Amino acid sequence: MTSLTPTINPYFSSMLVRLSEAVLALFEAYEMNIEHREASPEAGFPSDQLHCMASIGYVANGLRGVLALGASQTTAEEWSRAAGVGECDFQDTVGEFSNMLLGRLKAKLLADGVALSLATPITVSGAGLRVSIPPGNSSWQFYEGPGWRFAVRLDASFDSGFEVRQVDPSMNTTAVAGDAILF
Repeated sequence: MTSLTPTINPYFSSMLVRLSEAVLALFEAYEMNIEHREASPEAGFPSDQLHCMASIGYVANGLRGVLALGASQTTAEEWSRAAGVGECDFQDTVGEFSNMLLGRLKAKLLADGVALSLATPITVSGAGLRVSIPPGNSSWQFYEGPGWRFAVRLDASFDSGFEVRQVDPSMNTTAVAGDAILF
């Protein structure tokens, strides 16, 4: 008999640690102080506020999933100001931050030998957003800044043959945000 409950892949917990590191580094790059928070009932998306959710799919050899970033319009406007881009559509801001976040996660996973290919972010906005949660490898992370908060979710499906390749540390050629690469 086959179990319908998906197996949690041990590498998923490493992905979540790398995601948290990427979130903190992204906001630090824009001199925004944030803190990781535990989930709470009020951590969701209140129905009396306009929110945006951006999601980006990714694939790798034996791995596929989605990163989602959710924030209120007020939060996204704070991010725009901190990034120095002035006024812009809050959906564009959340979409761009999700893109930068997944790019940072991609660089961290590449150091583990996991090479992600990324899709284009899509965004939705509205009041009282509800997001379904897939079974298995899925986890929310919540963060707060000065007077605002946001949520990040990582979903991952692993093929049965998924393996993390060992990478020789002396061959580390991973670029970091801000590096220039000449071809």
